[in-house]
Amino acid sequence: MRTGLIFLIFFSICKWTYGQVITVSDEINLKTEFLYDILGKVGDHILVVRDGVNEFDVHAFNEKMSTSWTAEEELDSRRSRIISIVSQPDKFHVVYSDEWRDTMAIKVREYNAKVNVTFTDTILLIKKGLIRPKFRFSKSEDRNVFLMTEVENDKIVSAFAYDLQHRKLLWEGNFEFGDINFHEEYRKTLITNDGTMYILFEKDNFRHRKENHSMEVFRFDQFNTVFTQTSIPLPDFITYDAYFTFDNLNHHLMIVGLYSDRNASNTDGMYHIILNDGNLSDFRVSMLSYDDELIADFHGKYNPKRESLYNLDVQDLVLQQDGGVLVLAEENKEYERLAYGARRDYYGSTRFSVDYYYEDLVLISIHEDGTSHWQKLLPKRQYSNDDEAAYSSYFLFKNPSFLRILYNDEIRNDNTVSEYILNGKGDITRRSLMSTDNQKLKLQIKNAVQIAANELVVPSVRGKRLKLVRLVY
Repeated sequence: MRTGLIFLIFFSICKWTYGQVITVSDEINLKTEFLYDILGKVGDHILVVRDGVNEFDVHAFNEKMSTSWTAEEELDSRRSRIISIVSQPDKFHVVYSDEWRDTMAIKVREYNAKVNVTFTDTILLIKKGLIRPKFRFSKSEDRNVFLMTEVENDKIVSAFAYDLQHRKLLWEGNFEFGDINFHEEYRKTLITNDGTMYILFEKDNFRHRKENHSMEVFRFDQFNTVFTQTSIPLPDFITYDAYFTFDNLNHHLMIVGLYSDRNASNTDGMYHIILNDGNLSDFRVSMLSYDDELIADFHGKYNPKRESLYNLDVQDLVLQQDGGVLVLAEENKEYERLAYGARRDYYGSTRFSVDYYYEDLVLISIHEDGTSHWQKLLPKRQYSNDDEAAYSSYFLFKNPSFLRILYNDEIRNDNTVSEYILNGKGDITRRSLMSTDNQKLKLQIKNAVQIAANELVVPSVRGKRLKLVRLVY
């Protein structure tokens, strides 16, 4: 059934007139509530993929969010498995595996906006042993290069990078890491727009070994046969959290996280590391503490004995052209409890229930030299139970002039969606954006996809029914 325009809202804030058009799509039935991919705008339509085992369906929505057409695609055999789907403005790629006898193949198909196959490639043929190879998938910021790392006994043993734009294998290699303990020390794998791989480890992140604390950085690209490596000493603190990204504009690796001086469960400030891509020995480590106003806002009032924050995770970094960065950290926690009236099952297990709390956002703007520009706390209260926090957290909508942070006020069927509007100076406005009362919508805000400078699509999942909500500012 076709669903048209629900409502048009106009707001007046600070002498500016804000308006947005909100449109709800036709419904898609899901096989499970978690198996779908929003590819965004590919050609003239918004495409959604519903995954199967060795097949997938594509649903195309027009500007009015009505279904224009659907397509069904099968992969090579019943043993084919989708690894990932990568979209571009005019096409998308399906990366998948196939198996026969003692061989596994890693393949890619390129589809145009009408879901016609325009290119296929067998990237690698791998001989299988008794254990099926396991891979991790990463893609570059511009979505033109992807990386697959093979994991054996929790260790990365090989990897390859493939260029989707030029349809070619950039490099492949087998690796050994010496005395690295992957289980305890592995942190992140990154792939840059030019196909350079970074693997990061953290050693001796313990209070009693703090003097040896360091970040270990391994770099590999198509022009080298071995890793280049550097160690970044961090003897002044232990890390509470870390977020790794690569600045493809300024060509440096950035590590931003939270540190602790006393209690490992609390954070006493933020650290900022910049490493030069062209010279790994050229790096800088900066530390900044939370200001009194932020601490007072977090705890509700200022108390000189309470200088730490807690239950924070760095969720996003917004890179600036001058090398600065905006850090977004979110307060969240989980509590597991015995479900009311639960009994032991046949095997003696007891059913537990999980409560999810996603609360305040901490925003810290950092200059290129590592000093603090401004610090803000954005209040937010979200509680849910046994839903894997699918409807909690927020979505960051980026625009050259400002940022928008969208979130559900409450986690329930009839709800209000709000947003914070933020400019580069740290000026913040909050407003109610839309209501889902009587609309049969339950928005997974954090899974939204931005498809233009003024447009995004938010999935609504109730049970196994998916709708898309298109929002145009």
